[in-house]
Amino acid sequence: MQRRKRSGIAAVLAVAALPLLAPSVLAGPGTSATVRFGHDDVGSSFPPITDHDQSGNGKFNLIPRTVTVEVGGSVTYDIFVRFGFHQPMVYDVGTTPEDISGGFPFINDTGGLIATGPRVSGSPGTATWTTPPGTFDAPGRYLILCNFAPHFAEFGMYGWVNVN
Repeated sequence: MQRRKRSGIAAVLAVAALPLLAPSVLAGPGTSATVRFGHDDVGSSFPPITDHDQSGNGKFNLIPRTVTVEVGGSVTYDIFVRFGFHQPMVYDVGTTPEDISGGFPFINDTGGLIATGPRVSGSPGTATWTTPPGTFDAPGRYLILCNFAPHFAEFGMYGWVNVN
């Protein structure tokens, strides 16, 4: 009798939890995503170049590093920078970080480049940029990186947009 009662309670709880679980299990990629481009709220208040606490490893990244959208979708980048510059650049399907080369202080590698966001410096320090229509018009994996060479080359400030 106790076993049947416990089984019944478990079944009721599972059915009750289904609406909570279904969106995360069943939801596919949407037509848009948002990525935080830079994370100045971590580490010390000192410029990362001082090596005070290796803040650059936490500050110069994309959160999340990978997003998924449908063909024709867009990604909005909330750009935050306290020191230096950030500039999102979107490269075509098949481009990898190893394919990127360029100068200093900006990479400016145009091979496979399909969209460029604003260059944001520590003043004013924030901006929002949404990829233009047509950026993600074919399925595949697109490379997104920070055009400021030290952020990309030294701290790996890049990420991916998967398009289904």
